[in-house]
Amino acid sequence: MTKVLVRKGQALQPSSGVRGLGRLLELERRTCPRFSHYWLNLVPPRGAKLLEEYEVARSKVRIFSLRGDLDLFYHLTPWEYTLDERDTALVASAVSKVMASPPLAPSLDEADLRRNVRSSALSDLRAQARRANALAGMDPRSAEERLSALAEVVARYTAGLGLFELMLADRRLEDIYVDAPCGKNPVHVTLSGLAGRNSVSRCTTNVLVDEREVRAFVARMKFHSGRAFSEARPVLETDVPGFGSRATVIGAPLSPQGLALALRRHAPEPWTLMRLVHSGLMDCYTAALISFLVDGRSTLLVCGPRGAGKSSLLGAILFEFPPGQRVLTIEDTAELPVRQMQSLGYKVQSLLIDGATGSLQEERAEEALRVSLRMGESAIILGEVRGREAQVLYDSMRTGKAGSSVLGTIHGESARSVYERVVHDMGIAPEAFQATDAVIALGLVRPNGSQRPLRRLVELTEVVRERPGEFREMLRVRADGSAELVDPGSDLIRRIACSWGVGSEQALENVQARAEMREILLAAARSRGTEYLSPQWTTRANSFLWEGLEEGLGHSEVVDGFMAKVNGGAG
Repeated sequence: MTKVLVRKGQALQPSSGVRGLGRLLELERRTCPRFSHYWLNLVPPRGAKLLEEYEVARSKVRIFSLRGDLDLFYHLTPWEYTLDERDTALVASAVSKVMASPPLAPSLDEADLRRNVRSSALSDLRAQARRANALAGMDPRSAEERLSALAEVVARYTAGLGLFELMLADRRLEDIYVDAPCGKNPVHVTLSGLAGRNSVSRCTTNVLVDEREVRAFVARMKFHSGRAFSEARPVLETDVPGFGSRATVIGAPLSPQGLALALRRHAPEPWTLMRLVHSGLMDCYTAALISFLVDGRSTLLVCGPRGAGKSSLLGAILFEFPPGQRVLTIEDTAELPVRQMQSLGYKVQSLLIDGATGSLQEERAEEALRVSLRMGESAIILGEVRGREAQVLYDSMRTGKAGSSVLGTIHGESARSVYERVVHDMGIAPEAFQATDAVIALGLVRPNGSQRPLRRLVELTEVVRERPGEFREMLRVRADGSAELVDPGSDLIRRIACSWGVGSEQALENVQARAEMREILLAAARSRGTEYLSPQWTTRANSFLWEGLEEGLGHSEVVDGFMAKVNGGAG
């Protein structure tokens, strides 16, 4: 049987991206309601093995494996694609009316515009349903719920982002990619946490996007950001308002085959070191050592390849600061958990350099850093160390102007590669780099050569201050992600101990107490719920330790008291 594209309730009119019988025969059977420009094959791939199945906003998501688990397939069945002809016609008519007469309120924000459209669509759907007697036999409550669901579909394909919106609602998705020419290439995604593991999986999907949908998305992003997008400026980067994500669009001549799009979701909940432990990125002892280093006002750089979790780890580290510590964040994309920290009583000021590219972005980053250095004693958090601001940063650290602590992310796969980049690419003197205390390296590990890499902390290395360009391994990370302290006589641990007026042995007891307290939280999370991985419990654990030590308790007494607190449910 010939497989062709089918549009529900309407004879097929191929778009510019689908021309000729040959192209139609290449495609599997795809369908698309009249109100949409996303073509989906609702039949699972032949021979596919179902791995997982779940729901997102009334729609079904199924993850299949192909070719003996070498390839993964993300199969989406939107609820609106299963409507009968009568409901499809109701939605299509309402969508047409909204598009023909959009709300006359350009000042409305995204949420208000959405409510406006949904309310208007609901009124129109009620009128249509009465005229067509479309809800005959349904009780009033069920009929109203049905119409409300249909009105939400109308809002999704007019004021919303269509199927992109459904995909961004999937908490498992991290990235969505549309390659040019978009009418010929299926959307592919990056999926995390398959089978409960800290894995990163790349999947093809059953979704094909017409270019007119991508163009409509670009128009909205241009309006929202106020930025140019043309052949002279073929790159557009901006946050997607209301959807917790970042969009990058490229066009001609940079992308000669047309528009291409990448969407990156921000984490829906703030990461903590305990959440990263729970996911398998590190163990409790590693989390405890990082917490100790932050408490000791160390300067830390987090490195790793794209997608390894650098920003997630940086955000998680912030909750290890004492609530009384003032924190200044500098980033070009609002990813750090500033609002969550403020809600917990942290003193946080965010500086955003969004809207710039190339040398202009470097100028703004440098300016933001100079401003931060004049805003009083603070921990300085750089979303990414990338260029000219590095010179200002290291000059400030050498002269003691950089405040109590400096944290940042940087591209690189090891402490050595970070040193080479900072010294040789950014022009920082080797002696200046010695102001860095330690480098934390993340990686995408492929156990036994698997095609599903795992995010792991692979290295925690201290900088040897006496000899530029030399490093000393602090932790030895095993293949399963667990770690052990390499050298109890670490210079960095000794320096922190000295600043606290204690010996290195007491400092190591402090690290061990933090590790045991985190084991208690991990056990509680596994048996009673993930609330014990939250920022609230992180701050409670650290505060409990600090208060106990202030009262003169020993480390073992603090741990016993914390176990009683957790097991007793005391908040």
